[in-house]
Amino acid sequence: MKILSFSGFVPEQICDTVRFTQYTGDRNISHYCGYASDFISRVLKDDSIDGAVYPRTCDSTRIISSYLSDSGKFHFGISIPPAGAVGADAFLASSFREYKEALEKHFDISIGDDVIRDRAEKIDRRNACIRKLCEERESHSFADHLGAIHGLLEKPLSDREVLPVIRKCDASDRKVFVIGSFLSNIKIAGHIDEAGLTVVGDSLPESGRLASVRPVKPSGDIFLDIARSMLSMRLSPTQDSFRQIMETDMEEIGRSSAKGVIYITQKYCEPYDYLYSIYKDAAAALGVPVLRLQLNDTEDDRKVSLALEAFADTL
Repeated sequence: MKILSFSGFVPEQICDTVRFTQYTGDRNISHYCGYASDFISRVLKDDSIDGAVYPRTCDSTRIISSYLSDSGKFHFGISIPPAGAVGADAFLASSFREYKEALEKHFDISIGDDVIRDRAEKIDRRNACIRKLCEERESHSFADHLGAIHGLLEKPLSDREVLPVIRKCDASDRKVFVIGSFLSNIKIAGHIDEAGLTVVGDSLPESGRLASVRPVKPSGDIFLDIARSMLSMRLSPTQDSFRQIMETDMEEIGRSSAKGVIYITQKYCEPYDYLYSIYKDAAAALGVPVLRLQLNDTEDDRKVSLALEAFADTL
């Protein structure tokens, strides 16, 4: 089976999933977040995709099930608790159990706890590789950094434990921090490099956030263990924790001596739009300028190069 996953809130420990990155075909809808719209289009149009798993964290992701309900394909939405909610780990663990049971019923398979624990160990080692890449981020091009991580996410789980070799490059004094949703279009990372900017930190789901997740620590209930690990991850704007996200980012921006922030979001992505409204004021209080790049879809990189060049000149 080939399950397309959307968001880092999907537990890879339960079964193999293919991480959605980009869609190049016809788009079915355009009035929701470009990332979610492209995900729906890929599931509906790609005959090689057997199903989809995604979080229910915002308006754009909550409508996914309505679009896929008549597709005949497996689809499951995982309910995500707000950050800091009482009993959040037990709530999330329950959602993971429901996801596992739905998989077993739809595909007529059995997924044992021992298999899940084995996968959890492999994923922890994969994440350790990503953590190492993030620690060495300033000495690599940002495009190579994200390209290596995407490669790790796309490989079979058994092959994700080898740290890729990335060519070294000299860091510039124009240091920036990057925030946004999954950066599906690697060309944008290349444009950041070409503008002479050095990324010293980020909160992208596939990079800074994934590097922050703690390993799964066995306590008896594997679903609870996975939930606790996932909730340890750097917060997402979809968890309604704007102020805590802002404070964490501002602390890292100051610690890394970043001179600017590149804020990347998809069109109609309300959680990131809401966060931006307070983020730019907090950055301004530190004397750090913010460049907002709002993308229409997962392929969009139009006008990005010129905007980044102009921003780099201000730094």
